Amino acid sequence: MKKKGELIAVRPDKVIEARFALTSRQNDILDMLFTQIQDDHNVEYCIDINKYKMLYNIKDKNNIYGDLKKAVKSFEGKGFLMVDKEKNEEIYYPWFSKIQYKNKEGKILLKIDSELKTMFLEVKKRIYYHIKYTLNFSCIYSKRFYYYLKSYEDTGWRIDNLDALRDKLQCPKSYKKYSDFRRFALEPAHVEINNNSDIKFKYEEVKSGNKVTALKFSIKSSKCEEIAIDKDLEITDVQTIFSENITPIEARRLLDVASGNIELIKEKYKLSSNQGEIKNIVGWVIKAIKDNYNTETKQTRFNDYEQRTYDFDVLEKKLLGLK
Repeated sequence: MKKKGELIAVRPDKVIEARFALTSRQNDILDMLFTQIQDDHNVEYCIDINKYKMLYNIKDKNNIYGDLKKAVKSFEGKGFLMVDKEKNEEIYYPWFSKIQYKNKEGKILLKIDSELKTMFLEVKKRIYYHIKYTLNFSCIYSKRFYYYLKSYEDTGWRIDNLDALRDKLQCPKSYKKYSDFRRFALEPAHVEINNNSDIKFKYEEVKSGNKVTALKFSIKSSKCEEIAIDKDLEITDVQTIFSENITPIEARRLLDVASGNIELIKEKYKLSSNQGEIKNIVGWVIKAIKDNYNTETKQTRFNDYEQRTYDFDVLEKKLLGLK
C-alpha cells in the first residue's frame, strides 16, 4: 500500500516464520508484492520497477530491472512449505502461478494463487514496514533478521535457540561455529539494522556451561516513523471509535484481530456499554471479537482475574529447552 508517498509492505507472520532460502533481490520482489496486496479479489499484480528503483541508495540504477528480473526467474517452478501445526499437515505453495515480463515497459506481472492470497490476509499477526529499509540492506541476513525482530517490536523481546535460529535464517553449515555465525550473520545485521532502519536491537548470549546455546534479543523503535505508518493504516480511525485513550500499538492489535475490519471493532465496542465497568477495554474488545460476543453476552468478570506472575529465568529455560 502507498500512503503519504511511502511504500509500506505488510508481511504475514507465516511468511516470516516459514523455512525457505531467498536471495536479497528475491526478498526485494516479495517486499514490492506485499506493498500491493489488499483485501480484494485481485490476484495479479504489476511490479513497476521504475516506481521502486528510486528507493535504492545506489548510484547506478540502470541495472535494477535486470537484477530483479533474474530474481523473479529464479522463482520459476519453486515454492515454499508451510506447516499447519493444529492439523499436523504440510502444505506446499508455489510462489507464483504466472510470471510475465514486460521488458519494454520495465514491468513484471505476477499472479498468485487465490488460496495463497487468502492465507496472506487471514493471519493472526503481520508486520508493517517501509521497504526503503529492506531494499537497501546489503547483507541478506540483515533482511531476515529485520523481519523476525520487527514482528516482536510490540513485545520488545524474543529468545531464540541458536540452532533453530540458524535454521530459520537459512545459514550454511559452516556457521555452525558460533564465532562464524556472529561474524558473518549476526554482527553485520546488528550494524545495518541499528543504523539504517526504524528499529534497534541488542542481543544477549545465553550459555549452557561455556557454550552459547541461545540469543535473547531486546528490540525497540528507533524513530517516530512507526507512528506515521500506524496512522496510514487506519490506526487513527480505530482510535476515534473509543472514548478512552488507546495507543497506536493497541489499535494495531485490534486491527490484526479483526483482520482489518473496522466496522467489526466498532460493533464490539458498542457492546461494551452494557457491561458495566471495564478496566481493560482493549482486552475486552479483543476477546469480544475472538469469541464473537453479541447483544446477549454478559462478561462482567472479565477484569476479575488475578495478574499471572512468572519466574522469567525459569520461563526462559523452558522456552530454550534447558534444564
